Amino acid sequence: MIKNQLYKKCLELLNQQLDKYHKEMSVVREALESESSPSEDDDGGKGEMLNELEKYARYIETTEKTKEQLKRIDVSQEHQVVANGSLVETENNFFFITVALGKLDLEDNKNYYSISTAAPIYEHLKGKKAGDSFSFNNMNYKIVNVF
Repeated sequence: MIKNQLYKKCLELLNQQLDKYHKEMSVVREALESESSPSEDDDGGKGEMLNELEKYARYIETTEKTKEQLKRIDVSQEHQVVANGSLVETENNFFFITVALGKLDLEDNKNYYSISTAAPIYEHLKGKKAGDSFSFNNMNYKIVNVF
């Protein structure tokens, strides 16, 4: 089922992001631990490194929240109208209504986009069913199917 593949791809991307942020934090921590301040006036860049640690901690927190949002979605549920957890097929694209991750590549030459219910296009998709049309950003879309 395509929704399961998309769901797994989203989880994979989120886990890759988390791994990257954890590795970056480790690098910064190592640099901090090996840093020795030459004088009281010069902190040797520790302030910047601490800012980097805080930045990656925020990224990790945001990514973990996104992952939790994704895990609350039941992809086995079939939809007749567009709602959270739907896969919407239009004439040119597929919109996976879950979390905001952008374009997903399943290597099948189709355009899949993982969007959240906070995405501006979702307001145009919400509640629509197969056969409905809508316009967004000067483009016209026709919904072929809702899964």
